[in-house]
Amino acid sequence: IAEDSVLLRKMIDDSLERAGFTNIHNFGNGKEAWDYLSSIKDEPDLYERVKLIITDIEMPQMDGHHLTKLIKSDPTLKKIPVFLFSSLINEQMYQKGLSVGADEQFSKPQIGMLIERLMQILS
Repeated sequence: IAEDSVLLRKMIDDSLERAGFTNIHNFGNGKEAWDYLSSIKDEPDLYERVKLIITDIEMPQMDGHHLTKLIKSDPTLKKIPVFLFSSLINEQMYQKGLSVGADEQFSKPQIGMLIERLMQILS
């Protein structure tokens, strides 16, 4: 999870744990998430360690659109689904999310839909 709001990160974390997910990693911005992904992308168990990325759009240091574009431009990381989860999802932001390769996009009140879709993709 890449989310700069501690409160929202906790809400997502708690929702994922209630849905049965474990081993959740939290990052305060896209750069921290990117640095982590870059450090493990050559590991043989990469796809076991990283099943999916949930990122906010507006964050300091690196926003979610930039993070998504980096992930989807990388030959190894591009297979990992990326969900944008932001209060900024409007038609313009939705189109930008598509252009950088986001697999799914949800506005912040849609946490239930995000978890449901996450479970579908991972099963």
